[in-house]
Amino acid sequence: MSKPIEEATAYLQKLQTDRRAAIEISDQKAEEAKLIAARQEGFQAAMDIFCAAIPVNVYESKSEKSGSRRRRRDICEMIIRELSFSGEAMTTTQIGKAIDYITARTETALKRLEKAGKVVRTGNSRWAALVDPITTHNGQPQGPNLKSLPTC
Repeated sequence: MSKPIEEATAYLQKLQTDRRAAIEISDQKAEEAKLIAARQEGFQAAMDIFCAAIPVNVYESKSEKSGSRRRRRDICEMIIRELSFSGEAMTTTQIGKAIDYITARTETALKRLEKAGKVVRTGNSRWAALVDPITTHNGQPQGPNLKSLPTC
């Protein structure tokens, strides 16, 4: 009878070892889930801030036409948006290509924006957006006042 008891004891020890391994893996997975949740919350917070700072649907699509004429693009707003999206200083040529606009006119618009205090020229002939601080009103984040941009 000692042999079946030894086999049963060995089987119980194996089950105990398997259970401990499963608990360890479970703890690792729980920790991984916490890290993923933290990354997700951080990304969501960044998206909330980003979306509040810059309105999303301000442009009329090319397929939408008012009558026979297309609505005029707001170049200054497009420049601010592009510089904000990139997060880096850009040259006039890079900005012009990004917004599909003539480089000389892009330069003119950038100078107007610089006078208005919306962009700044760096020492290496690059332009960067000056971001307005985001304020809250009744608990709701408010983005920068893009209506105060100079007319380009």
